[in-house]
Amino acid sequence: MRRRHWIAAAVGGAAAMAVAAAVIVGVTPDRPDAAPTRAERPTPTVTSTPAPTLAAVPAAPSTATLAALPLAFHDAVVPALLDGTTVEPVDTWQIATPRQPLVPLYAESTARARPVATLSNRVSTIDLPAATAVWGRSPAVDGGMLLLSTPARNRTPGDGGDPDAPSATFAWARAADFTITTTDRMIRVDVARSTVSVITRAGEQTATEAARLGTPEDPTPTATATYVEAAYVDTRVTYTQGNPIILTGAHSARIPSYGGNAALTALHFYPDPTGSSHGCVRISAEMTRTLAALPVGTPIRFT
Repeated sequence: MRRRHWIAAAVGGAAAMAVAAAVIVGVTPDRPDAAPTRAERPTPTVTSTPAPTLAAVPAAPSTATLAALPLAFHDAVVPALLDGTTVEPVDTWQIATPRQPLVPLYAESTARARPVATLSNRVSTIDLPAATAVWGRSPAVDGGMLLLSTPARNRTPGDGGDPDAPSATFAWARAADFTITTTDRMIRVDVARSTVSVITRAGEQTATEAARLGTPEDPTPTATATYVEAAYVDTRVTYTQGNPIILTGAHSARIPSYGGNAALTALHFYPDPTGSSHGCVRISAEMTRTLAALPVGTPIRFT
């Protein structure tokens, strides 16, 4: 019995080996349409996408060229500067600070553009560091070109002037001439509602209050994009009572001058809580301090 059992087991084992061999033979493909083995699979072709060729920007002008150009400052009129009829400012939430004492400004964002004015790294007459708001960018080499607010006019309103003179002007500039920083705050002057607010990038109001604005004869600018040119205290302006003056890059669109300057628009304290201004924005002492804490170059929208 034991011997027959052993023989049966041997026979069974041989049969199992035969089956295994059959299985091994069965999985070896010999058909022409069988899937290729790993070694036979084709290698995928990798195609690289060439980097786009960026446009050029104007070459940096010489020191002599810069010195011969008009300076775009708050009392200047530079006809070549742009306004809202030729460019459309877009909120970029960026501030540009000049890297050199004078940087060139352009009327177009092409490599062939010639500078039309200069912007200083100091605010004239009060000698404070300058910065401005960025309202657009033209892609090109070295960061491209920036659409910036300027503190000058391109036309003068009033008697003998242009009745359509804008309140604010813009210019293109080489991004390489500026240090760019981001901000999450903007000032909004709602002329229709007579309010001043600080708006975040998310659309929230962090501060807001009623303001006293100009009259139809001396109106506060509207539909205007500009920037905080400076925030400073001037004790000679006695009605501000030592509170900060927030100077903007906007001018009156109706009068050519006021108080010895080119009718600049400012946000400032005024002790009389009633009445109207000559185009400036009268706010509380607390709001002047809130706005003065914002960086120079902060964008402003007059709506």
